[in-house]
Order: sequence, then structure tokens, then C-alpha cells
Amino acid sequence: MTSFLTHRARVHDAQLPLHRRHSALRTCLTVFAPYGLRATYHHRTLSAAIPRRLEADPDALARAVEELHEARVLWLVRAEEYAVQRRSEKQAGRRAVPNPRPWWLRSWWESPERAWFEDPFRHPSL
Repeated sequence: MTSFLTHRARVHDAQLPLHRRHSALRTCLTVFAPYGLRATYHHRTLSAAIPRRLEADPDALARAVEELHEARVLWLVRAEEYAVQRRSEKQAGRRAVPNPRPWWLRSWWESPERAWFEDPFRHPSL
């Protein structure tokens, strides 16, 4: 599997054609899409103001991937905190994961907000 950071660098590479940079952004979204691929892509399109014709604003791709990168960094920090917490709980003898599981560990079919994954126009209120 390819790395998020590798494709993030490709999005920033101005020597690549715009369609390749756009493809690298979409690959970043396959690696990290916090509320589903379509909804996350739609949100990034709106927040970074990505135009239909990429030639009109090529920097929009970089804005979108940077916003995604910032969210991923926050998510990774929280995931590491959770891992440390779980290790200490396991050492204390609490082996079962609390129910309901934290949102970042749930798969899409467990989520009460499954519409995020089915409707790209519905964004979370997080």
C-alpha cells in the first residue's frame, strides 16, 4: 500500500501534470477519509475551493491535501493516546474494549451516522 505522505508530496509537486496531482489527492483520501471517501472528498472540494477546471487554481489541491494532513495528524495523535490507554488498561486486567467503541475504531457499518458514507453532501458537525 502506498504512503499518505508520498502522495501528499506528489500533490505539492508542481512539475507533475495537474491530473496526476489530483489523482495523488484522491489516493490520500483512500488512505485517510475520516467520514467516508465521497463525503470527505466533497468537503475538501468545498473547503479548498477546488474548481472543476484545475488549471484555474492549481494551488487548491495543495490547500485540500494540507487540510487533510492536519486532520490526519490530529487523528494519529489521538489514536496513539488511545493505544497507550488501552495498554495500561490491559496491564490492569481490563481486556474488553468499552462498548460502544470509540468513533475512530468503528467501521462504517457500526456508525450511527452512516449517511456520511452514503450522502457526500452531508458533512459531520465535528
